[in-house]
Amino acid sequence: MEELIYIVEDDEGLRELYEGAFEGVYRTMLFENGKDFFCQFEKNRPDLIILDIMLPDMDGYTILTKIREIDEKIPVLIVSAKSDEISAVKGLNKGADDYISKPFSVLELIARIKTNIRRANLYIKNQKGFVIDNNVYKIFFEGRDLGLTLKEFKLLKMLIAHAGVTVEREELFREVWGENFMGETRTLDIHISQLRDKITECGGGDVIITVRGIGYRFEMQ
Repeated sequence: MEELIYIVEDDEGLRELYEGAFEGVYRTMLFENGKDFFCQFEKNRPDLIILDIMLPDMDGYTILTKIREIDEKIPVLIVSAKSDEISAVKGLNKGADDYISKPFSVLELIARIKTNIRRANLYIKNQKGFVIDNNVYKIFFEGRDLGLTLKEFKLLKMLIAHAGVTVEREELFREVWGENFMGETRTLDIHISQLRDKITECGGGDVIITVRGIGYRFEMQ
């Protein structure tokens, strides 16, 4: 499944450029201001954030500071018309992972995005009490190791990464078992059942929702 990118940009022309450039490469959600961005950010975390500096309600530096108060590791790429060195240093000092000046090359931007997402995948990610440690292939809930097998780890990681979105069974099979999997379709249901049991044993609730005929969704109540 394609990575999800949140883009905070008040220029309509640039928003259209992003949509066209990322179509078929990344999933995107676009926001004109900080308020709308944070409403969605609290519900679901993206894989990367593209952030403009000059915005109508709050500047990008303020948004960046608030992002870092909530999540220390999510990659943030500043794209700004402010091309001077001081602005770039200020953004990086406030927690940005990268800085690119307008006008920019779309190919360069995509290359920077890939680099930052790849780097972020080495880090620990948090989602509503669940901590994914990609370095040791473990997932914890409220500090307790769920004790997952590798396939259970991949399955829960994918569901958490797309929290609030129903992931189709075919997508889960491709991601966890590979394109050429020829086993029983109930294999997925059995793994989901085992995941639910392990989450419950560690004090978690029923966070994996069955969407009949389609797939599964990770959703904190």
